[in-house]
Amino acid sequence: MSASRNGNTNKPRRYKGLTPEQLRAERRQRLLEAALDLFAERGYSNSPIELICSTARVTTRHFYEQFGSREALLSALFQKIVEDIGRDIAHALAEESIDMTQRVTHAIRTGVQSLLSDQRQARILCLETVGVSREMELQRRRVIHRFAEIIQQYSDTLASSGLLPRRDYYLPSIAMVGATVELVVEWLTTDSQLTPEELAQEMVLIYRALMIGAQRYGEK
Repeated sequence: MSASRNGNTNKPRRYKGLTPEQLRAERRQRLLEAALDLFAERGYSNSPIELICSTARVTTRHFYEQFGSREALLSALFQKIVEDIGRDIAHALAEESIDMTQRVTHAIRTGVQSLLSDQRQARILCLETVGVSREMELQRRRVIHRFAEIIQQYSDTLASSGLLPRRDYYLPSIAMVGATVELVVEWLTTDSQLTPEELAQEMVLIYRALMIGAQRYGEK
């Protein structure tokens, strides 16, 4: 029965005004925020679970209620960053006030600027997830393919409109994502004087160079 003897409906116990579900969501968020700070500052390999828990003010028991391992936490953080950037890119691609060619370059610029808006997430995405495990590498490859498919899709659209020659844009799209990652790594690990906006512009220029090259190649 859902009611107690005195006629009151049973309600979930609350702590500090929060339901158990809200508490779990709050702990998860604190763990993700602690991981973002620690993995970016100390590195994934130098951030043990105990340190993550103390930083997040979460017990190890509650940690394992949320994540099966430290790598699972890294994976969740990685996916969250990817989803945030993907959402920004989707908004840029949905901008109907500019033509398709400009829309693609606008999306590239937006994606790079979104990633570099917080150097911590850039380090997680491009550095700290590399070489962790086979599973993490497969997750990274899926993300590379996901963003490459976006570039390929819009390159195919440009080709259908006669703005690019008809060809398979899969490999050039993979190359674009790889170039972006490597330029971000260079930006993070060297004393680069480029601003995030300037680095984003470099990626736009590379994409435009690929388009111009494809146009000239298609004429031969």
